[in-house]
Order: sequence, then structure tokens, then C-alpha cells
Amino acid sequence: MEDGKYVDGSIWFYAPNKGAPIFFAIAYAATGIWHAWQAVHYKSWKLTGLYVFCAFIFVAGFISRELGAFDYTKIVYYIVSVCLVYAAPPLYELGNYHILGRVLYFVPYHSPIHPGRVLTTFAAISFLVETLSGVGAAYVSNRTLPVKLQNTGQALLKAALILQLVVVTLFVMLAATFQRRCLKNGINNNRVNQALLTLYVSSAIVTARCIYRTVEFFDIDNVNFGSEGFDPSTLSPIIRYEWFFYVFEAVLMLVNSVLLNVRHPRRWLPDTTKVYLAKDGVTEIMGPGYKEDRNVIATLFDPFDVYGMIKGRDDKTRFWDENNNENREGKASVAPTSTTV
Repeated sequence: MEDGKYVDGSIWFYAPNKGAPIFFAIAYAATGIWHAWQAVHYKSWKLTGLYVFCAFIFVAGFISRELGAFDYTKIVYYIVSVCLVYAAPPLYELGNYHILGRVLYFVPYHSPIHPGRVLTTFAAISFLVETLSGVGAAYVSNRTLPVKLQNTGQALLKAALILQLVVVTLFVMLAATFQRRCLKNGINNNRVNQALLTLYVSSAIVTARCIYRTVEFFDIDNVNFGSEGFDPSTLSPIIRYEWFFYVFEAVLMLVNSVLLNVRHPRRWLPDTTKVYLAKDGVTEIMGPGYKEDRNVIATLFDPFDVYGMIKGRDDKTRFWDENNNENREGKASVAPTSTTV
């Protein structure tokens, strides 16, 4: 049982628990396999395939932690485990950005921004977060690096965590603004509301985890490990006790993954972005859909397509307005009603 005291020679500070990593590796493997089955069942690999990837990143991370529990002086297990565990949560949130984009496609005329811009905008920011997290985690976890590089890693990780908090806040604000517009205009569709509820809960879980990690690294940043007479017992309990990691990282992210199993987005959303809800809030229409004609580089550096807005390209891609105007000519049709499970 841990007592908050430093274990001599341990890279982790404490002697890692040997049983917990096995449990969580199996649990994440189970939810990952479930996500894979659902992706096949709902034919939603493009929409939810990222959840499968995230679960197995955690599996690999906990396998590394289990190896580290039997040899807590070996730094490679620590580095691999830390890097993998830090990589997965932002990707879960990226998956949520994709889901929100699909929700906005379903009711595009009340979206605060063009539905085609949601994924590209947040994906560009997520790419930055992942880069900062990856480099920062690698520097921080490698205690053999010079102190200056370790401090740089801490700064990068804190920047990534703070940026992630900001992005999640903006994400929730975007979703809430969209839902308020829908309700204000008489659209109270259960499928839209249920999908958004899932995103709100998932985002709250990811945010709680992010706050824990931010507090942890600000605590570490205030400690001078190389100072004469440094006493490990003066470190924050978040660093000295392993249970903080399991409660606020392992458990929270597992709950998030299972939540997305139980309330799988395809239960509520159509299988294509071409299907959208008519303004009566009931009828589903099959339209031409939205196509991104720009290359990947242009999308990453100009996710809002400011150039396209100036040139009027944004208006041309508003397929829902076109269908409203051309429905009489038969260019749009009523889509078969999707069945929720």
C-alpha cells in the first residue's frame, strides 16, 4: 500500500501498482473491441474509428506501465507509458469534434459556422495540441535529458493542457449556441438532443481529466528537484500518490470510452452527411452533400476558408439553401427515416 514516500531508485516516485495496469489494459481492450464491432455494425469507421484507436493506445500505455511496475528503475517503460497515456485523450476529443460536425450537417441552417469547417478547424488545433503533448511528454519523462530540456517539456505540456481546456470550452460553446438556435426556431429533435447530450458529458469528462493534469504539472513546475536538501515528501500529493492517476486519468477516460459505446453517435445520426433535417424538424431530406475541394495543406492553414468566403465559395457550398430552392425541381428527396437502436 502506498504511503506517499519516495521509493529509492523509482522513476515513478512510488512503486507502481502491479495489478491495476492489467485491469485497465483488459478494460480498454474490451471497450476498444466493442467500438470496433460498432464501427462495423453501423458502418461508421470514418465517423467513430478514432475511438478504437484511442482505446488501444491506452492498452499499450498500460502494458508499458505494467512492465514498469516490475522494473521501476527502467526509464524506457516510463517514457513509453507517459507518452501513450498523454496522446489518447486529445484524440478522444478530436473524435467528438467529428461528431459535432456531423450533428451540424444534420441541421446545417442553424450551425454557427459552416458544418464543413468544424472538423478542419478543430483538427488543426488538435494537431497542435498533439504535437505539444508528444514533444513535451517525451522531454519530461526522460530524466536523463538536461534540466533545461526537461523544463522545456514541462512548458510545452502545460501549454498543450491549457490550449486543450480553451478548445474544449470553445467546442461546448459552439454546440450550446447551435442547440439554442435550434430550440429558438422550433427544432426540438430527439436525435439532435441525444447526440449533443453525449458530447456534453464526454467533454465534461475530458475537461476534468485535463484540469487534473494541468494542476499536476503546475505543481511539478514549482519544484526544484536539483536543489540541495530537497525533500520528496514536500511534493504535492498528486505527484506522491498513484491513486490520483488512476481516478482522474484511467477511470475517467475509461468511463468516457464506455459512454461512447453505450451512447454510440450512430444511434442518433444518419449514416451520411447528405441527409439533413428539414426546417419542420421532422422530415429528413437527402441532398447533394458538402464536398471539400481544397487540398490538405490549404485546409490546415485556413480551416475557416477565409479566402473562400471572400470569393463567395462559402455561399456555393450551402447545399441546404440550394435544396430549399430547388426541391420543387426534384433535386432533393425525402430520405428514409433512420432507426435508432
